[in-house]
Amino acid sequence: MLGISTCWWHDKSLRGDKIVSEALELGFQGVELEYRLSNSTYQEMKPKLNSELAVLSIHNFFPRPDHIHIKNGSGDLFLLSSDDMDERSLAVNYSIKSIEHAHDMECSTVILHLGRVDMPSPAEFFKGLFNRGKTQDTEGLAFLEEQKDIRQIKHPKYIDAVLFSLEKLNKTAERLGVFLGIENRYYFQEIPNFEEIGIILKEFKGGSLRYWHDTGHARAQENLGICRQNDLLEAYSDNMLGIHLHDIKGLDDHIAPGQGEINFEDVRPFMKNDTVKIMEIHPKVEKKALIKGRNVIVHALKGLDNRRLAQPR
Repeated sequence: MLGISTCWWHDKSLRGDKIVSEALELGFQGVELEYRLSNSTYQEMKPKLNSELAVLSIHNFFPRPDHIHIKNGSGDLFLLSSDDMDERSLAVNYSIKSIEHAHDMECSTVILHLGRVDMPSPAEFFKGLFNRGKTQDTEGLAFLEEQKDIRQIKHPKYIDAVLFSLEKLNKTAERLGVFLGIENRYYFQEIPNFEEIGIILKEFKGGSLRYWHDTGHARAQENLGICRQNDLLEAYSDNMLGIHLHDIKGLDDHIAPGQGEINFEDVRPFMKNDTVKIMEIHPKVEKKALIKGRNVIVHALKGLDNRRLAQPR
């Protein structure tokens, strides 16, 4: 079953029931409810959810808190990694609300952003290296090692905060029968990086934590020389709960599959029938391109080999 994230509709001013109808018209069987959806729009969608359109996943923080403007809705609205106890408490409490909504909607999956290491962002310098074709030369490799050293020095208290937050969320998720997908991120300073995914999965082995893969984020980091997409998939696909499917040109992601650099047939061996599959497409993508992208994914998923991976749950 292939779903689509509601992020494609976030600036289209449609009623919730119209979003459901359009998703079905576009050929999707399921939906991911994401962090820009207001509670009022969610209530408009609710009568048709699961009866007509399956809720496959919920992206934290959902629904968007009433006091937060739609432009500020974010999976990083509150940081589970924060060293500020009040902010971390907000992050945990709002995450629990997302888990409870998933339980109410008989949805088994909540996707989490885990926060970041508090360090000067190297994003612009990485981008400059990429634009000059320097990510793999001496300058680029030296810069990457320097940033890894900075991150490694600063990261312990933030990963500790993440583990503390996840301990509380895991207990709620286990009680309600919901799985939590920790998503690989776009920016270098964001948590989790490659090693941190392994730390978290080991810490919560046997619990409700799983890996959630994002194809565009992974390819962006690969293009910057940080981490290869296949390295993530080969290391963590046995624990992969679901996947965000979108394409990328250079560093510009969330475009329709088939419009960029990713060969989704290369990703197919790491998925199986019960992997949650969500197209996460930017609202600037036109409907015609979205439909073509959906067809690219449907074609790529033909012949999915369910023997490739162990069951994650």
